Amino acid sequence: MSGYLESEKRKIRHEFLALRNRMDADSAAVCSAGIFAGIKKLSAYEKAKTVMFYLSYDSEVVTDFMINSAFGSGKIVVIPLIKNFIDEEMYAVKISRLEDACLSVYGIRQPDINSVNINIVEKDNIDLVFVPGLAFDIKGHRTGYGKGCYDRWLKSVPFEKIVGLAYDFQVTKQLPIGEYDIPVSIIVTEKRVIQIKEN
Repeated sequence: MSGYLESEKRKIRHEFLALRNRMDADSAAVCSAGIFAGIKKLSAYEKAKTVMFYLSYDSEVVTDFMINSAFGSGKIVVIPLIKNFIDEEMYAVKISRLEDACLSVYGIRQPDINSVNINIVEKDNIDLVFVPGLAFDIKGHRTGYGKGCYDRWLKSVPFEKIVGLAYDFQVTKQLPIGEYDIPVSIIVTEKRVIQIKEN
């Protein structure tokens, strides 16, 4: 990645993280409920048997109640696991309840890495993948935290399965993108559902 591109991405991360961090918990809860209302209208979600959610961190779109609703609908839920924060390789792990996750030493919730019951699910068996982001653009490009964990994991996931969750102010006209950045096919905010055509 060029120095200029990385510099532009850093600016985007700083700008949109600051915007997101201004939200209070009540506003985040209301907007997240609106986002889930949009998710439930997706035919892909209705048909999905296995869905991948992230466990929300800090000021991200809240997903705990979405996960519990998915359990209640009889869906299989998987969440990300990063076994080693040196190479930062990500896996999708099946959980049966939110309590199957714990706080890692890095401050994010994920399945207990020491559990003997870790059940890694292959990408081909996941019907829909919900991803977080600091910013998205109307072409489906996504800016994350800069580690590349999702982009590496998503590179072999079909475009139509990838859905970004965002507050509406996180969607902008155009983002700086690199060759390894993986776009989403749908962005769901509290105000709209944006369908993106594959390039």
